[in-house]
Amino acid sequence: MRRYFSVLVAIFCLSPLVIFGQERLIANEGKVSYVTTSQVYIRFGSTDGIEKGDTLFLVENGKDKSSLTVSQKSSTSCVGKPQDATVWHVGDVVRQYKIRTAQSESKPDNEVNLPVPPAVIPSEASDSSSQLLAKINQRSSTRKQLINGRLTFSTNGSVNPGDENNFQRIRTVFSMNIKNLASSPVSLESYVTYRHRYGIDQVNTGFYDDFKVFGLSANYDNGGRYTFTLGRKINPYMANMGAMDGVQAAARLGKYQLGAFAGTRPDFNDFSFNAGLPQFGAFIARTDTLGGQAAQTSIAFAEQMNDFRTDRRFLYVQHNNSVLRNMNIFLSSEVDLFKNVNGITDLRPSLTSLYASLRYRVRKNLSVSASYDNRRNVIYYESYQTYVDQLLAQETRQGLRFQVNYSPLRFVSLNASAFLRYQGSNPSPTKNWTGAVNLSNLAGKGSYMSLTINVLESYYFKGTISGFRLSENLFKGRLNAEVQYRHVNYAFFSSESDLKQHIGGVNLSINLLKKTTLTCSYEGTFQQSGDWHRYFVTVIQRFKK
Repeated sequence: MRRYFSVLVAIFCLSPLVIFGQERLIANEGKVSYVTTSQVYIRFGSTDGIEKGDTLFLVENGKDKSSLTVSQKSSTSCVGKPQDATVWHVGDVVRQYKIRTAQSESKPDNEVNLPVPPAVIPSEASDSSSQLLAKINQRSSTRKQLINGRLTFSTNGSVNPGDENNFQRIRTVFSMNIKNLASSPVSLESYVTYRHRYGIDQVNTGFYDDFKVFGLSANYDNGGRYTFTLGRKINPYMANMGAMDGVQAAARLGKYQLGAFAGTRPDFNDFSFNAGLPQFGAFIARTDTLGGQAAQTSIAFAEQMNDFRTDRRFLYVQHNNSVLRNMNIFLSSEVDLFKNVNGITDLRPSLTSLYASLRYRVRKNLSVSASYDNRRNVIYYESYQTYVDQLLAQETRQGLRFQVNYSPLRFVSLNASAFLRYQGSNPSPTKNWTGAVNLSNLAGKGSYMSLTINVLESYYFKGTISGFRLSENLFKGRLNAEVQYRHVNYAFFSSESDLKQHIGGVNLSINLLKKTTLTCSYEGTFQQSGDWHRYFVTVIQRFKK
């Protein structure tokens, strides 16, 4: 373990590094950070001006090559559906021509719960640190107040006649971010949710079980030289810790970014404020570019307590490297520095998690990727003291994943992946193979069809899930209609009965007004033992100034 710890320190001291994408990206240009069989994830400095249903363009050699339609967005990320069969790759440049503004900067990562892939791809990797600092100083001298908000109301439930387990659930989300309040260096951020379920016993459910404050903070940014944050906010350099309550500060010194925080953790039962869970920590990150390509390494330390007794103490290390052409390497790890089992304290470092991924673009229409995941349970020795022994006894989980994306024709793309998961000493891993054929522009621009198959096998069952999805943009993009179907066929080794299901659904998304969207969905599950019917209705109202 000492050797492993020394290697982490050596990586941090010697690696070329890059400034985090949130400070380097332009408002209307981003880069692809992850690609699945049917969706593309794009990282922006800010998604101001990008709305659901907008079109983004893939840029190659300065020209627009292809496009996709935005289906979801957060403050710094978008998820989109490709409009043709072009193969998208990590690192591709993506542009949005709707709004061109130099004032758009990074927003908090906690606006919506989009899956954010680990690799962070900078969009201005060719800029030197001095050039970037000059840009930041220029922006700060021309600050402009920007308001971006969203109110979402959704309801879903089951409608099965005669079923006592029918339920209805409502969920409301409100977010409001004010950048450069009154043209000052101060910004305000908020993200609040309320959800409640009807049709079940609510006797043991309290207000804070339904009401959650995921973000509520004020931020002071002096042109990127130093920042101060007060309130509840996720620290982008230690995002694995989740939201923090208290004070956070950071300063830039040349190629280095130094920061610290002090405050408390949200309550681990209902996410409310809990003064009995103090925590503090610090991070350091070095940033640089090499040959027009980027790399980044950061290391962070955190001490988390329960009633001022050490709950967890650990290091977090992250390295992201795109120095080699068409290749991205990502590595992250957590090393725990404290144990307290049955009153015996142990300060020796122990590896808690290790994640590594490699993505390589072989050709314009062919890319491959591989990843390795090794993790143990995260243990809080004071909060979980009644069952620490049980958590320690659980075995390490390991996973391997391989993926290939290939586009033989302009409107056709193929995807295949294999995932293996090992649990402790079990010699037989859980296996998962997936394949997909994606066809675009079948009946005109905006139409899309996907055929998928998923084969699963573990020590207690084997099965397949196959299906298709059809979607079409109508009335100049004001209406998106989608139909999907899946067939589930599971065979359990310890049971004579198999599971066979037919699952069908339809989804309609309507842009009622420029900033108002209504989505209505139905999904039904049909099998021999009975049928289940579910509905989903969502209204989104955006606010922007």
